[in-house]
Amino acid sequence: MPPLPHTVRSLWARHEIRYLVVAGCTSLGYLGLVTLGLALGWYYMVAILVAQAITIAAAFPAYRVLVFESRGRVWGDFVRFLSVWSSGAIAGLVATPFLVEVFGMHPLVAQVIAIVVIAVASYLGHRFFSFRERHPSADADQPGAAVRER
Repeated sequence: MPPLPHTVRSLWARHEIRYLVVAGCTSLGYLGLVTLGLALGWYYMVAILVAQAITIAAAFPAYRVLVFESRGRVWGDFVRFLSVWSSGAIAGLVATPFLVEVFGMHPLVAQVIAIVVIAVASYLGHRFFSFRERHPSADADQPGAAVRER
């Protein structure tokens, strides 16, 4: 396979670009699952909850490895990831019924609006909390020294 052009490589080197690509793909998969649930006749909140549960399984490793290139402990990253993801999911679970019930929007349209609004906060939460960079302390070269988180 020929090497990627310099522009593509330099863009992919930026975690913001990787986040847009991976979060975009994750969101499309999620919306596909919501659409499937709605097509099966599920109540829109059930479709959303099932889609959230399934999407988390794909989103965590993708964000951890592809976007933020985390080298932290998997369990700690996962717990922080879930806290940020859950915050966005809860915001979506509040915003979607509000948009559907008050403004009469289709549940899928309401979900798209919620995703767009929540995406920025989610990126910041994952960047600076879920997968934050760790820097060794000054005494890290001593045996048994712990890594201090920034």
